[in-house]
Amino acid sequence: MRAKLGRIRGKGNLERINVADLKKGMFVAELDRPWLETPFPLQGFELKNESQRRFLEEYCKYVYIDTLPIKLPNRPIISVARPLSRQKKSFEKKVDENTRPKFRTRSAARKKNFVSTWKELRVAKASYQRGKSVIDEILNSARFGQMLNTDKAEGIVSDCVESMLRDPGALLWMSKIKHEDEYTAEHCLNVCILAIAFGRHLGFTDDKLKLLGMCGLLHDVGKMRTPDEILNKTSSLTDEEFVIMKQHTTDGYHLLVEEGGAPEYALDVALCHHERPDGRGYPNGLVGEDISEYSRIIAIVDAYDAMTSNRCYTSAVSAVDALKVIYRNRGKQFDEEYALSFMQAIGPYPPGSIVELYNGMVGIVLSGRRKSRHLPTTIIVRNAEKEVVDECAADLCLTSSGELDNGYLIRRSLQDGSYGVKLEDYQI
Repeated sequence: MRAKLGRIRGKGNLERINVADLKKGMFVAELDRPWLETPFPLQGFELKNESQRRFLEEYCKYVYIDTLPIKLPNRPIISVARPLSRQKKSFEKKVDENTRPKFRTRSAARKKNFVSTWKELRVAKASYQRGKSVIDEILNSARFGQMLNTDKAEGIVSDCVESMLRDPGALLWMSKIKHEDEYTAEHCLNVCILAIAFGRHLGFTDDKLKLLGMCGLLHDVGKMRTPDEILNKTSSLTDEEFVIMKQHTTDGYHLLVEEGGAPEYALDVALCHHERPDGRGYPNGLVGEDISEYSRIIAIVDAYDAMTSNRCYTSAVSAVDALKVIYRNRGKQFDEEYALSFMQAIGPYPPGSIVELYNGMVGIVLSGRRKSRHLPTTIIVRNAEKEVVDECAADLCLTSSGELDNGYLIRRSLQDGSYGVKLEDYQI
C-alpha cells in the first residue's frame, strides 16, 4: 500500500508499528531516526520481502507506515524547460537571456540555481577533459619512471575547485560519465572531484579544498607500479597477488617523495588511504585518530567511486547501494563521523544519476539541494511507457507542496544505458 509522503510524524494517516510486526506491502513512510542516518531511500519505501524487514531491524526498533494508497495522475504535471542537447543536436550558441531554460517554479532562487548548473556544465565538461589529459600524463610518467608534472596537477585541481564553488552539480554530473577501459585515470579525477565536493560540504576553505583535491588526484599513482596482469585481472586475486596489489600504497608514497613537488598531505594519503579505524587496514595497521584527516576522507571517497564504477572484475552499483556499504562499515572500515557526513553531502541521487520515478518516467538528475537530496531537479527523458520525449525539467521539491503529484518521487536508480538513456549522450 503506497502512501502520500512528507506528512508530519504521528499525524494524518501515519501509524506507528514495531519493525518485527511489519508485513509485505506496507509502506514505510517514517523511521524512528533521521533518514540520513540510515542507508534507506529518503522518501520512504514499500516493504517487498522478509529480507528487507530483517535489514530494517538493524537500524530501527519501530517505524511509521502510511495507511492510505497513493493515486497517480494519468497525465504529467511538469516544469517545462528548454531541451537539453544530445551530441547530434545543435546547442552551440552562447547561453544568454533568450536561450536560458524557461520553466515554472515557485522560487526565483530555484530558477537561478537551475540556470547556474545549466551554464556550468559546459565549463565543467572542458575542465574534466583537460583533467583527464593531465592525469593520463601523470600516470604515464609514473609508469615509465619519468618526472611527475605536479604543477599541471595543481592547475587542474584549481579549475575543479573554482567550478565546484560556482556550482557543485556540474562536475558531479561529469564524474558520472565513466568508461571501463579508462578506469584508473577517471577514478583519480573523480576522487579529486568528489573529495572537493565533500570538503565543500564540510566547510573547508579554498586552500584546504585544493589540498584535498590534490590528495584525491594523486592517491592511486602507485598503481602504475603494479603489474598489469594483477591490476586488470578479471577474477579474484590470490593471496600472493593481493600482497603485490597492496604495495601500491608504498609505491605511491615513494614516487611522490622522489618527485619532491607534491604536498606532504598527498604523500600521506597515497600511503594511508587504505588504513582503517579498526586497525585492519594497510600498510601499517593504523587505528582511529592515528590516521590523518585527509586519509580518512579519501578512504571513503575512493571506495564510493570504485563501487559506483564498472571495473574489470565487477559491475557498478547504484549510489544508494554504495552508501549502504559505507554506512554498514562506518567505525570499522570508514571513519564514522565522516561516513555519515559523506552520505549527507552526496545523497542518494547525485547529479548525473539516471532514475525511474514512481509514475514510470525516466530522468537524469541535474542538481539538488542540501536539505532535500532526495528531491532533486530532474531532466525527464522518457515517459511512463519509456518512449523518448522532448527533455524538460521537473523540480521534485514541488511534490512537497502538492504542485507535483507524489508519482514524481524517485522509485529507483538505473544503470547508465537503461531504456536507451546513456548519460554521455546528454552532455551540454
